[in-house]
Amino acid sequence: MFCGVAFLVAVSASCKNDGTSPHTPNTGIQAAATARPTITPVPTATSTPRPSPTPGPTATPTDTPLPTSTPPPPKSHMYEMGRLFAEMGVDFSTLFVSKVGNSQWPTKALGCPETGTYYDTADAPYLGTYYFLSNGKIEWEYHVDAQDTYVIRCSERTSPMPLVNVAEKANLRTTTKLSLMRRNFTDDTFEFTGQITPEDKAKIIQIFDQPASISDAPLCETVFRLDFETNKGMQEIEFICADDYQSFDIYWNGLHGVAPPLGNIVGPYLTGNPVPTLPTAKP
Repeated sequence: MFCGVAFLVAVSASCKNDGTSPHTPNTGIQAAATARPTITPVPTATSTPRPSPTPGPTATPTDTPLPTSTPPPPKSHMYEMGRLFAEMGVDFSTLFVSKVGNSQWPTKALGCPETGTYYDTADAPYLGTYYFLSNGKIEWEYHVDAQDTYVIRCSERTSPMPLVNVAEKANLRTTTKLSLMRRNFTDDTFEFTGQITPEDKAKIIQIFDQPASISDAPLCETVFRLDFETNKGMQEIEFICADDYQSFDIYWNGLHGVAPPLGNIVGPYLTGNPVPTLPTAKP
């Protein structure tokens, strides 16, 4: 009995010597139970930018041309068809308009100058229409003004003479002074009549600045002369024959042509001056 009590006392003392108590929680065990592992954050994945493609050259936009409608043939084409039938014996039933279109030209000749003729250029460009008549074998070309009142039969205007640009050949574009001269039939010399203004000088040079098929000059005793002072010396163009005051014939370097527009420019310079006369003249 004594021995049993002694054993319990020994056990109790042993427990006290361990520094533990049945009522004291074991902090080591509790820490082990409540400890949580530290979570290392995973880095967020980022996408690596890819190199941008180098843009190619940008095409420059071009305007799309609008379709041009074919104009109807001018009414004059019916008259010209009748003329081909009446004057040339072309079967009317075979005729048709093969081509037609709008155009513009630098002189009143509308692209088809008559042999040796100089045309007005004051209202350039000259608008109009071209058309071709055909019988299936032959074509006839026509140019008309915008009002269809002035018809040029281009196919009938042919010349074996070469084209000459007098303004270019005579160096008229460099003219510094232009004088109007009149023939004195008494001593057969030319006398000064007047100075052409710079504005009229430019108009006169423009008249001669076009190709023309001028020909060898016939005999003519001219009445007036234009003296062009150029950087290569004096250039002379004589005009109007003494026996025909109605035609504006011009003469240059042994060649002959007709320049009706010239009269509109030099006319005012002659107003009030008596027209020179000689026994054979017809003013």
